[in-house]
Parts: sequence; structure tokens; C-alpha cells
Amino acid sequence: MSNFPANQGDAGFLKKLQNIKIGGGSAKGMKVKKRDMIFILRNISILIENGLSLPKSLETLVTEKSLKKYAPMLKDIKDRVENGEAFSDSLTNYPDSFDEIMVSQIRIGERSGTIPATLGRVMHQLEHSDNLKGHILKKLSYPCILVTAGSGAMTFMLLYVIPTFQGIYEESGAKLPGITRLLILLGELGAMYGWMLLLGMVAFVSSIVGIRRQTAGRLWMDTWLLKAPLLGQFFKNISVLQFMEVLGNLMDAGFTVVEALESSSKAVGNRAIRRSIGEMHTALTRGERFSDELGRHADLFPPVVRQLVVVGEKTGTLSKTTVHIRAHLRREVETYTNVMLGAIEPIMTAGLATCIGGMVLAIYLPMFDMIGAMK
Repeated sequence: MSNFPANQGDAGFLKKLQNIKIGGGSAKGMKVKKRDMIFILRNISILIENGLSLPKSLETLVTEKSLKKYAPMLKDIKDRVENGEAFSDSLTNYPDSFDEIMVSQIRIGERSGTIPATLGRVMHQLEHSDNLKGHILKKLSYPCILVTAGSGAMTFMLLYVIPTFQGIYEESGAKLPGITRLLILLGELGAMYGWMLLLGMVAFVSSIVGIRRQTAGRLWMDTWLLKAPLLGQFFKNISVLQFMEVLGNLMDAGFTVVEALESSSKAVGNRAIRRSIGEMHTALTRGERFSDELGRHADLFPPVVRQLVVVGEKTGTLSKTTVHIRAHLRREVETYTNVMLGAIEPIMTAGLATCIGGMVLAIYLPMFDMIGAMK
């Protein structure tokens, strides 16, 4: 009797053992950081433009030390492409890293033979988004640090410094002014009921998270944010910029306005504006003009955006017009951020300085009375 089947079975068993992964997760659930995604797309685009094939470009990135943690994913994509699978189809195996809009743009680039240009457009879109986010976070960092440090200092004085001086003043029988008695009362209340305040803050944050997890609740909250004083226009500009960034890239990739509207609405975080874009898509499907629909949603889209779209429709250069719209909106967001935070920072600084100075004054006023009584 031949032992070939037994050997084949052993080989199959050994192969299964080799495929078992101990520790770590699957690369399919990996989330690529935006900076790393920009680096990946930029390098693939440059390598292909300089004559390398797509598999060779991916193989080069597999050996890149800075992308070591993404090497299994990149190698799998390279192997799939070498085996005849389309690049866009291979990316769909990693939905946490490559979203539907990005894959759609790359698929159009494959069909039109403009993969390098398409990857460049997607890369620039991510880069602009990341730069804008970095600019906003940089501007917000100082006020956040200021509020945190000031709140911590006032809490420490109320809970620890003022009670110490309170004992000294009670022993000496010093007369306490009203502001000092008020701070002592606030310190006692904080020591007794501070846990309730913390619990209330946790409950508030939890309720906000719970509301945003519900479709109707998130829509209501996003609608309210657009109407909020000072911040409403800022959130509106951010959402319109997100919409126009993706709309312009999709049209550059070969999508029609109707097709691009349906896909670009998914890139907008604000549900109220996403619903308006859905209504615009429905109207354009019926044959309405894009500029007319922007006019019907004039509360969301700035007049400059509407006029540029009108010009783009008349001249047949709507795709190129979106470039100017995006540049205009990016400048508006950056300018509004600078102006808004530029006004908030001195107000916060003066407010915290007044509060801390008032607390220090309240602590030392009774001491002046004690010194006067001694003299």
C-alpha cells in the first residue's frame, strides 16, 4: 500500500499549523494613521510616475522601516495585485484603513489609467485635512492649558490653602471680610459635595455620548451646533469644506456632479449638512441645477461658494472651480479660527488672573487686619 495520501495529509496538517497566528490581531482590522496614509500614497504615486510598476512600488513600501507595522497589510495587497486582482479591489479587504470614497476614486483612476494623479489627489485631500486639523489643535492648545492650569490652581486653593488660613484666623479671632467667608464656604461645599459635581460631569458627558449614538439625537445636536453663537459659523465652514474637498476630488477623478454628491455626503461629519446634501442629490437626480440647489440651501453655503458654482456651470469648468472654492473655505476657516481664539485668549487670561488674584486677596485681607490690631 502506498503511503502518499498519508504524507499529503501530514503536509496539509503542517500547513494549517503554520497559518495559525499566536498573539496580535489581524491586519484587516488595522487602522492606518493619517500621516502614514499620506506617506504611503505619496510614495506609491511618485514611484509609479518614475516608471516602477504598482507591485514593485508596494514591495518598496513593505521594506520601509517607518511602515514596519503596516508591512503585513502592504505585502498582502502586493500579493493580490501580482495575482491579477485590481488594486482597488485589494484595498476593500482593509475597510478600516481605506474607506469607500477613497476606493471609489482609485477605481476610477484605474479605469482611466491615471492612478498616479488619482493617488496624488487623494493624498493632497488628506494632507489638507490633516494640516487644517493641526492648525486648529495648535490654536486650541494654549486656551486648554490655560483653563486646566487655572482651574487646578483655584481648586487647590479652595480645598487646601484656604482651610489652612481659616484655622489660623479662627485662633487669632480675626474679623473675616465677606469675600473670605464666601471662599471658605465654597471650599467646605467642595470638600463635602465635590464628588457629586464630578459625578454630574461624568453623567453629562455620558448623556452627550448617548445622544450622539442615536440618529435622531445626533441630527438634533448637529443642527443646534450650526446655530450656536460664535461657533455655529465655524462648524458650518468646516462641514462645507469637508464636502467640497471630496466633491472636487471625485469630479476630478471622473464622477459626474450627481454621482459625486451621493458619495461626498458620506464624508461630512455634521448630520444636518449631510441631510441637506442628500436633498440636493435627490433634486439633481430630477434634473435641477446644482447652483439653484445651493441657493435653496443658502443658510448653509456662503454666497461666494454659490457664485463660483454658477460661474463654473456657465463655463463648463465646475471641477476646476471647486479648487478655488476649497482654497477660499480653507482660508475662511483658518481666519475665523485665528480671530475667534485671538479674542478668547486675552479674555480667558484676564478672567483667570482676576479670579486667582481675588482669591489671594481674600486670603491676605484678614492678615492685614491682624497686623493692624497688633500695632
